[in-house]
Amino acid sequence: MAGWFLIVLTALQASPAFAAEQNGQEPVTFSIPDVWPWGYEDDGGQQKGSLIEVVDRLSEITGIPVIPQLRPLRRAIVELRSGAANFSILFQSPELDIEAVNVSSVSEVNILLAAMAYSDYPLTLAALKGKRVAYIRGTYLGEAFEADTDVLKVPVNAVSQALELLTVGRISAILASDHNIYRTLSSLNMSRDTLRYKQHVPGLTGTLYMSRAASRPEAARKFSAALERMQADGELREIFYGKVESAYKPATLLSVQ
Repeated sequence: MAGWFLIVLTALQASPAFAAEQNGQEPVTFSIPDVWPWGYEDDGGQQKGSLIEVVDRLSEITGIPVIPQLRPLRRAIVELRSGAANFSILFQSPELDIEAVNVSSVSEVNILLAAMAYSDYPLTLAALKGKRVAYIRGTYLGEAFEADTDVLKVPVNAVSQALELLTVGRISAILASDHNIYRTLSSLNMSRDTLRYKQHVPGLTGTLYMSRAASRPEAARKFSAALERMQADGELREIFYGKVESAYKPATLLSVQ
């Protein structure tokens, strides 16, 4: 019985909430979209992904304890709006700028239309009228796609799923961030040249949002300063594109052209 108690106590002491209570700080909660490679659990149940790395570094730099929670994308947005979470990192959108507090830029990615390299049809929404285009369910990908009613939108849970559909001809194109597409290809040991690309939205910003219903302004100020430091040091670039740039050298990423 004593041994079991020690195991439970050790697990509690390792938790972010316990650490926060011990140092007298209230933990900050993040709802992180459960979308590979932004946020996911590995086979051992550990949280991984670009946004998890960012949140962990924000905690390390500021000393503010954080509790990142992986959520389906739509639920992450709901929790941010309702105050069930203090913060989230999402693509900037006019709607979220009203419903939450835009704290700081985290990353800047290009939204690409991608098709099989051997295909020859134009990669624009107008040219894809009546064709099937896959996108990550619930993701904001610019106003043009939001308003478009002519393409057949196919929601998927991951770019890897979209690649499977594209390979067998069930869709005509994928609409997703360069970060997501390149990381997915790299993880599957596929060449970037497997696909061809057309930039759809340049410079869409990944944004740190704070809930209006559960605001933590003191944490927001410290997180914003930490993100500025990480940007200046090149740390954010390394988190989002370091592995991809290494995998595709000497190829040039569209995000850095």
